[in-house]
Amino acid sequence: MDVMDQICKSHDIQYSLCGGSVVGAHLYKGCLPWDDDIDVMMTRENYNRFVEFAPSMLPNGFTMYNYQLGDDFTKTFTKIINDNTTLVQMDGAVTGIFLDITVYDKVPANGLRKIDFALYNLSLMVMRGKMPGNSLKNRIRSFLLDTMLSSRRRYLMFFQWVVEHLWKYSRHYNYCELFGAWANTIAYRPAVFENYTTIEFEGKQYMIVRDYVEYLQTRYNRTDFREPKERQVAPHYKMVDFNLPYKEYLKKSIPN
Repeated sequence: MDVMDQICKSHDIQYSLCGGSVVGAHLYKGCLPWDDDIDVMMTRENYNRFVEFAPSMLPNGFTMYNYQLGDDFTKTFTKIINDNTTLVQMDGAVTGIFLDITVYDKVPANGLRKIDFALYNLSLMVMRGKMPGNSLKNRIRSFLLDTMLSSRRRYLMFFQWVVEHLWKYSRHYNYCELFGAWANTIAYRPAVFENYTTIEFEGKQYMIVRDYVEYLQTRYNRTDFREPKERQVAPHYKMVDFNLPYKEYLKKSIPN
């Protein structure tokens, strides 16, 4: 988080805490006591500038992954990994400790938004890939994924290009998370993503959207953000090692 914050400050890039990290800042001035990650978001303009500058500014031992940077990462968001650590997730995936950054795009408030949403729905199919079964629907899906949609990265670049240009044909727009770990089409008022402040988080000051309560109310469709005891559970990780590079862990865990 500190590494990302310093890069943003050096290039006047605006960002905000996101999701559960906003709840944590709001209620506890830090991470939710039962949470195990930090979430960050940026608008497309800020996000693209971050993707441009960050790779060359990361300290040794940190690696940034984004589909715009190459073919080796085809998820819809940016991931920065501390290569000198190990994190084993519940599904068995192994990486270093990471920070995910989600982008929010401007989406036309007129009929043109249907194009963005159609491409978003198509992106869900591209990201999920082929489905088991031999139904006509699955055969058509497999055919599309083997032909026109065979490259995730190429589709995401096309999707991004359309989204970045389409809002210019509408006088009014909203912000939507069409690209992200938990992407969706929930619409936020422009003012939510165009005004920023800082907030205390784990004893430091980080950026946050000024109207973060409205952001939370829109995202979670509720006004009380406290969770019952049964939901206060860290959801993601089996094991974390701050001193073991994850590539070494992978070498040791692979049977001879």
